Amino acid sequence: MPYTIAYTQHRGRDNRFPQQQDSLWNGKSVFQKRNLLPEQYVAHGESLAVAVADGVGCSPHAELASLCVLEALANEAPDKAFDRGLVWRLQQQLCKSLARGATWGSSTTLAAVRCYPDHCEVLNAGDSRVYRISAVGVWQQLSHDHSLINTMIDRGEAEAGVEYASFYYSLDSCLVADGDESEFAIHRRIEPMAVGDTLLLCTDGVHDTLSHEQLQCLFNASLSPQEQAQVWRDAVLKAGAPDNFSLIVLRYDAF
Repeated sequence: MPYTIAYTQHRGRDNRFPQQQDSLWNGKSVFQKRNLLPEQYVAHGESLAVAVADGVGCSPHAELASLCVLEALANEAPDKAFDRGLVWRLQQQLCKSLARGATWGSSTTLAAVRCYPDHCEVLNAGDSRVYRISAVGVWQQLSHDHSLINTMIDRGEAEAGVEYASFYYSLDSCLVADGDESEFAIHRRIEPMAVGDTLLLCTDGVHDTLSHEQLQCLFNASLSPQEQAQVWRDAVLKAGAPDNFSLIVLRYDAF
């Protein structure tokens, strides 16, 4: 199965965070660039894994946390199960590398996908997202935002579809460089995929800047993944790019 993968990232325009806190794994290399222009390549094989991670800005050395987790993910054996156990191993590596001194408590989100010819496996912790866009243009969020509001909805303490104060949309779970942290949430999902389907992986610098409706309106199935990545990137920058952002566009192509 050929997969066409495009990717880009940018530090954003908020000078409070001079470093790029996002990391991106395109299936071949891990990137953490202040300004990575859209690039594209075609991968052939039975499976392919890609991921984005967003270092949590209020934690120390957030950039080290996102980079550590994606480098650990890239070093995972491809025959290992793509499941919650994988995320636990990434958390353990994060603790081994950073849970001490000035880097203790460094935190990051994670959104990762392993693609197969007829399906994909999704893992996420935090609020970085994965969307599936079917060949006929139907959008579906495959990840789950680990936010205060979603936790409240799950507990019956809030109602879906009701607008609440912005505080309730803040992150409430992610990977943390703390050996005592054992209750972070992990979402896993398996979804059928077919030729012509597209996956969008993005950090909150994308989906907090462009609404779901804006992302959807800017999608054009006739564009190449690289061209589509450029369209979304340009829109985020035009909107002010208040946060660092990363995105991956992955399309299932015909043989």
